[in-house]
Amino acid sequence: MESSNDNLEPESVIRSIMVEQEEKSRSALDPYVVAMNAVNGLKERERDVVVHRYGLEGDHKMTLEDVGKKFNVTRERVRQIESASVRKLAAHPTKELTQLLKLVNSHMIEMGGLLSLDDLTDYLRATHTDQPELKTNALRLVMDINENAIALPKTMALRSGWMKHDFASTVISPVLDELNNILQARQQTMTEKELWEKLLHTAGYKAHEALLNPTLMAGILRVSNQIAKAGDGKWGLAAWPTVVPKRIRDKVYLVLQAGGKPMHFNDIAEGINRAYPGKAVLSRTVHNELIGDKRFVLVGRGIYALKSWGFQPGVVADVVKEVLKQAGRPLTTEEIIEAVLAKREVKRNTVVANLQNKAIFQKVGRGRYVLAE
Repeated sequence: MESSNDNLEPESVIRSIMVEQEEKSRSALDPYVVAMNAVNGLKERERDVVVHRYGLEGDHKMTLEDVGKKFNVTRERVRQIESASVRKLAAHPTKELTQLLKLVNSHMIEMGGLLSLDDLTDYLRATHTDQPELKTNALRLVMDINENAIALPKTMALRSGWMKHDFASTVISPVLDELNNILQARQQTMTEKELWEKLLHTAGYKAHEALLNPTLMAGILRVSNQIAKAGDGKWGLAAWPTVVPKRIRDKVYLVLQAGGKPMHFNDIAEGINRAYPGKAVLSRTVHNELIGDKRFVLVGRGIYALKSWGFQPGVVADVVKEVLKQAGRPLTTEEIIEAVLAKREVKRNTVVANLQNKAIFQKVGRGRYVLAE
């Protein structure tokens, strides 16, 4: 039997093999295990300082002062031991640490020379574990050891992350300013392609034209604290509730929007808990939010839709009245049913039953209705 690679071009076969090898390396190299194996090769005092400073045996890092008190030394001495230990680990890395650094640096290049901590944890699947904090802390140590990476400046505008050692960091701030301005002017989320096309016409792009490309722009977006990716994959300002929802009602809106159709409030609650894991949201809480927000319309028993989809609030009779009013002419039963079903999730027979209310609707001709006078 022929291999699945037999019909591929040589370049495709090589690429396929490389991707497979990278996948195996990512699965085999647990950041926490790699970091601890390296740290365990240090002298006892060095090991203890590194473990406590990076939070490798608990989910929180100890301050210089706390570590100093623990070992009865000054804060400055703790800092010296920590720095010397990190330099030692960089100068004499274990084999698996070397492999991990090679993998990380290769990924950093693919990502345009910029990596946020979130990028790195996702890439190495460090959050898909029982102890994500330990693995994240281990990654911080690994990146401090990494001589090919420099930590991003600690500013309000940037997430925790790193850039390639020879990265032209002066490009980040002006490009971020331009991207912020573009989104502010547009007032809605945009794809990377749309952002890139707009960026091409800015002063920030022209000043750094030789360096900029779509991959680098995407990297700058990912390390921004002011811009974030929405659930639909587009980018927007992190302050927008449609991008980073803080209230339950905003999460309800986004889950409905992503679903693209009316949903029961129980299903909406499940969707929120899947999309935003952490503190579980109760169905009754979601129901209360749906009732109290005019963006949502009850269209069936416990079923809600977005008003922006054209659904209307009110009982079925109210919707039928609105349909006839907008039509301005007699409508057949079928025309009325189709118009109502476009606005509400109800059974056809429910619409027919409502048409029998002679106080509201009048039958004219064969199967046609108008509003009663």
